[in-house]
Amino acid sequence: MSKRTFSLLFMGALCGASFAADFTAPQRITNGAAKYNLSRTPNSILALDSAGKLHLTYWSGGIQTTPGTPSYVYYRSWTVTEGFSPQVSIDDSRVGPNHVGGRHPSITVTADNTVWVVWHDHRDSTADGNWINNVEIYGDRLPPGGSFGSTDIRLTNTNAGHPGDNGYTPKIARGPDGRLSLAWYDSHFSSGDFADIFLKTSDPLGVFDLGEPMSAMRLTDLADHPTIPYSVPDFAVDSSGTRHLAWAGGYGPDVNLYYAAAPLGATTVQEVLLAPGATDFFDPPRMVCAPNGDVWIACGDDSNPQGEDVVLFRRRAGQPTFDPPISIAPDPARQYAPDLEVDSQGKVHLVWVDERGGAHVLYGVYDPLLDQLLEEQPVTPEPGNWARPSLALGPDGDTHVIWEEDRALGEGDIWFCTTKRPPTSSVEAWSLYE
Repeated sequence: MSKRTFSLLFMGALCGASFAADFTAPQRITNGAAKYNLSRTPNSILALDSAGKLHLTYWSGGIQTTPGTPSYVYYRSWTVTEGFSPQVSIDDSRVGPNHVGGRHPSITVTADNTVWVVWHDHRDSTADGNWINNVEIYGDRLPPGGSFGSTDIRLTNTNAGHPGDNGYTPKIARGPDGRLSLAWYDSHFSSGDFADIFLKTSDPLGVFDLGEPMSAMRLTDLADHPTIPYSVPDFAVDSSGTRHLAWAGGYGPDVNLYYAAAPLGATTVQEVLLAPGATDFFDPPRMVCAPNGDVWIACGDDSNPQGEDVVLFRRRAGQPTFDPPISIAPDPARQYAPDLEVDSQGKVHLVWVDERGGAHVLYGVYDPLLDQLLEEQPVTPEPGNWARPSLALGPDGDTHVIWEEDRALGEGDIWFCTTKRPPTSSVEAWSLYE
């Protein structure tokens, strides 16, 4: 049987079932004029405000960021009636007249609908250091009805203590009291070969202490993991304000998966080796705190000798340890790059890349009460070089999915689909103005 025939049979088997999620046709939202990318950990690249507007961040750039090969951080918004806003470059990252650029952004929305975007930025590096000798964390904010600032906010200031003094892949999230937190990995206290996990938290008004020393933001200590660099964290905040973090223990595939909890005000954490060899620097873990207080982590499990599968780790509310891992779709074909959200009923909504019948982005819903994948369907139009899917759940139950297409060395695109539809009656249309 040919790969194409198998792909058609696979698609038909999935689409022939009855699914609750009815997605729009996939929409390519970029024009292929650059190498458009989603963040290394694509969780926290979509955020919804209180009006239901969807906010998105992504970036463009190649292997290296320099004034000659710059990167750009972008922002867009989407509503069901107006579609996507124009693409806006928001990183004012310049050295003299030249743009240098940021990479791997993350986004959140505050209670008053102010949008925050953070990224790591190369503007403070030098040509002698190959533009990677002082990578810092920057951010910018978009107030309701306003625009992003003409200058960015420098959130770390390490002053290149050594040639490898770099911070990477920041994630941002809002806590229940309005505080914003950033998590990232940084080699400030090493020669550059090893890194720790750092956490920076604002006051309840969302104002960061820009003079906070690196020692006050350092969560882990190299002395506790002298041969294992910590990297690419993701995190989520529960209803008590505790920051739950997951990260990779290395810079390659088949590296350890770690977890830690940081209550508000914590300056250190007790890291837990959750799964040896289970994650990947290039496909790091994603995590979320459920409305009921459960903590969920998803990863493509590199440690499975039968082939990489999407695995979920669950720590039930109030419990000190995680349940045994749950394999979502065990199959000889490779499955990886999962993202997840949990709805008010406790069901886990997932997207991942699945190579059954060629690579597709699949959407599914897992019910932990039944220990069953209730639905599973492709959202991509055909097999392709799809990567890094991410999803967001709206308050009305709608699901929004974004993913990346790797088209060529210098060419990539971002795709989108949703279950949200425009209003179809005068009553529904009138509700837009309430």
